[in-house]
Amino acid sequence: GLARCRRWREKGGRLRAGHCGSREERCGVRGGEVCTSLVTMAHRGRLQSLVSGQVSLERMAEMMAPKLVDGRWRKPELSRRLAAKVRKAWLQDGKEWPFNTKERTNYGGWAIEDLPAVKQKGKKVDRQKIDRQKHIEERMKVMPQLIEEYREKFRAWRRCDGMSPIDKTFMTPGQLRKKQKAQQS
Repeated sequence: GLARCRRWREKGGRLRAGHCGSREERCGVRGGEVCTSLVTMAHRGRLQSLVSGQVSLERMAEMMAPKLVDGRWRKPELSRRLAAKVRKAWLQDGKEWPFNTKERTNYGGWAIEDLPAVKQKGKKVDRQKIDRQKHIEERMKVMPQLIEEYREKFRAWRRCDGMSPIDKTFMTPGQLRKKQKAQQS
């Protein structure tokens, strides 16, 4: 854990490792050794050292790769976001980024040139559009006849064509409609 030095106690335990300021200042609690960070490089200093090229390419590659420790994978020391920042800085300085990812040359054992051409499925509406238009055109040809049949049927219902003249004379329109509905079903 952290050494409990005088400055750490004065700040109520809110300081992090490396809290003694300059590296030359000695921490009394740690037996006179320099109070340094638990992490090897601070975030800002790490980024500067990576950009300036102070860190070797092997070390940088190791920092960017996840590690298998005791059967468990640990995430990389250098996240993808920070790696992208370092890459951007390298490219702005005119250096070539050595960790470019190679383009895939095959997919599941198939060379890209040998992959079968796949027809995209598309939307169901687009696939059925032509058949739907044909169906609509066919139905529109029959539409005037259907409209005329409907109107004639409705007029016959309004005239009470299936009812006797006595019912038409003595029943109210509501009673007539009820009787018609009963006859239809």
